[in-house]
Amino acid sequence: MDRSTGWKRLCLLCTCLLFAALAPALAQSQTQETGKTFKWRFGIYFPSIGSLEGQKATAFASAVAAASNNRLQIQVYPGGMLGFSSFTHHRAVADGLLEMGTTMSAAMVEAPEWETLSHPLLFKTRDDVRKALDAAMPDLQATTSRRFGSRILGTMMPEFDHMLSKVPLKTADDWKGNKFRAWQKQLACWFEQMGATPMVIPYHETYTALATGVVAGNSGGLRAALDVKLYEVTKYVSTGWTPNVPIYVTLVSERAWKSLPADLQEILAREATKYLTATADAYWNARMEVMEQLVVKGMEKVAVAPGEIEKGRAKAQVCRERWVSQTTPEAAALMKKIAAAVAE
Repeated sequence: MDRSTGWKRLCLLCTCLLFAALAPALAQSQTQETGKTFKWRFGIYFPSIGSLEGQKATAFASAVAAASNNRLQIQVYPGGMLGFSSFTHHRAVADGLLEMGTTMSAAMVEAPEWETLSHPLLFKTRDDVRKALDAAMPDLQATTSRRFGSRILGTMMPEFDHMLSKVPLKTADDWKGNKFRAWQKQLACWFEQMGATPMVIPYHETYTALATGVVAGNSGGLRAALDVKLYEVTKYVSTGWTPNVPIYVTLVSERAWKSLPADLQEILAREATKYLTATADAYWNARMEVMEQLVVKGMEKVAVAPGEIEKGRAKAQVCRERWVSQTTPEAAALMKKIAAAVAE
């Protein structure tokens, strides 16, 4: 045996002995990581833990804790409780202020691809929304990762927004001369096309703005209107003008996600799907009952003829075409893809 071969065998023996010595420590380290407790902050959208979203989110956190043997503990915070608006939860997640947060597609203006879903009267049915999300999800996940360092844990479309107003909106002409709360820019453009004046007012100031006459109406969810008692400051609820489909997006920080062992990632993803599906269905299935509760509270339902809705849709198309001409090529291409999916 030459000297070179001897050295190789000696090195191999030393390596084996070193691995044997370190193996218990490595195994212990892996066990410790598997048994590590992770504590996450989850900012939901609505400003009340007693809201339907808050109740479902609390149940979700409990389910994750039970399934993980308390290794993943999620504290739920209502929107605004931690000092920043739920409309900025995507930024809070990106900045590490939250491990998880729910915001709206319309809020993520830094990524114009998300604005594709926020155009008024784009969708006629809940199935249209599903088709759009299925078609857009690869692009949305890529831009969310790139711009916010986050991943999409899931989305939720609870119900169509309805116009609640102090004046009856039976026709397209009835909009003219009124001021309405606009919570995103595509909605503001459509209000202007309808002859109304959009007013940018935070959600938590909506009740006061309606009570004092600063605005004559608001486009929002029926359950939310019931929860915050907008029936006290409005008179009419439209059964035809449903301008927006609010899409709520739950994001997770990529850094926080990657810190979890694979089994906790699987538990989180599985329970999140159950949570978001159950919450969306609960809102959707209760929408007609909630409408009737608003009537019991003193509101009056206002029907709109299909021809009037089509007039409004034509005006919304003007805003959509303007947006496409001004946005990024990537967002414009995604808008085309969504329109094609919805048309199928």
